[in-house]
Amino acid sequence: MRPTRVPLHEKGPARMIDRQYIPLFVFATCLALALALAVFTTEWPSALAVALAGCALGYAMRQPEVEDHDTAFLEEDIAEVRAAAERQAQDITTLRSSIDEMAQIVESLATDMERLSTSSDAAETEKLRALVDAMGKRVAALDGPGKQAAARLDTLEQSVAALRVERAQGEEIAELQTVEPVALAAGGAAVVGAGAAISAANPSSATGASITERAGRLRDRFTQKRKSDKVRVVPLFDAGRAPASLLIDDPETPASLEGTMSVIRHALSLVGPSDGPSARIFVRLSSEAVAEDALADSLSDLIAGAGDAVGRLVIIIPQSSIQSGPPKALAALLKAGARFGLERIMDWSADLDALAGRGLAVIAVDGPAMAKSAIAQKGDPTRLRQVLHARGIELLAGDIQTRMQLDAVNSLVPDLLAGPGLGDATLMEVSA
Repeated sequence: MRPTRVPLHEKGPARMIDRQYIPLFVFATCLALALALAVFTTEWPSALAVALAGCALGYAMRQPEVEDHDTAFLEEDIAEVRAAAERQAQDITTLRSSIDEMAQIVESLATDMERLSTSSDAAETEKLRALVDAMGKRVAALDGPGKQAAARLDTLEQSVAALRVERAQGEEIAELQTVEPVALAAGGAAVVGAGAAISAANPSSATGASITERAGRLRDRFTQKRKSDKVRVVPLFDAGRAPASLLIDDPETPASLEGTMSVIRHALSLVGPSDGPSARIFVRLSSEAVAEDALADSLSDLIAGAGDAVGRLVIIIPQSSIQSGPPKALAALLKAGARFGLERIMDWSADLDALAGRGLAVIAVDGPAMAKSAIAQKGDPTRLRQVLHARGIELLAGDIQTRMQLDAVNSLVPDLLAGPGLGDATLMEVSA
């Protein structure tokens, strides 16, 4: 009978010694040889030379620590995409529960209409039922892309795991620690998810109320009154990680005129008379908010009463907001002395000299993504900063979540840093 062949990695002693312990084994062997030489031949200089040679050889044979940035970045991207897919699944669940509740309302109306026993009412009832069925089918169709995205994510994670195993077997590199990005707390999504879970767990809770009450709850779910008494404040840091300024924006979506005015009003209240001429407060406005003509009309009285404090503001807006020229609200702020910054840059061929002449003070970028692009292209990571500084424009690198991302972003040499990895955003009460 032929003996069963055992794989090499399962034999145990046949593998002799792990590669990472070879330098220690060489050093111990040289040390033992040196001691034997010193004891039996009394040649202490030779023994010392052998021991030192063994120490140097063991040190030279040690394994270098290899840090795989590409795999870590890929794992972070997978985590972000999976979080977005989970949020989308929660939204679909909430929409499905809303459709079910709407169907219950329509069924109740249909029951009441059937009591009248008229042909016209019966026809209208069938139309309503057909509409509800069509809406249900459309919502059910939303599950398909979500399942496909989840399957692709699983395949991608398996590929990353296989890549790590292959590298570990081929190069005997120590297993990398998984980089877990800091998750931003989304209060609105958490509330929506909890509401969907409660609705799914107790589907009969809505059937005990009247049609008017259920319709009112359904309407309030999508038209809740926004809270305009709070603003979100994000700390900004300089290159030495020292606090440099603040970025203020509206935490609610979509933006409203009241929320935007609260943000600008609060930013002006933070400008003190003792602040130096270089002190700045950054204000982020959405493209929808800055495009409203009503905002320009509302700003006139605020700008007139703020005086020189408007000159300390830097208004951060998406690049798409100025494709057709500055909106009226932005033009009014610039005329009063404020400067502006751009984010979500899609067209890097823009005339930076002309924009700097209009008051462009800073360009905000996704720091980890920009650093990753610079590493992939093997170019000079400081090139962007050099181009901007030549025109008096500063570079703000945001969205930094981990220490590894911070180390990569530092290669860009940005003027300002921001992100949960440096300081979390906080909600502040707006002063009356």
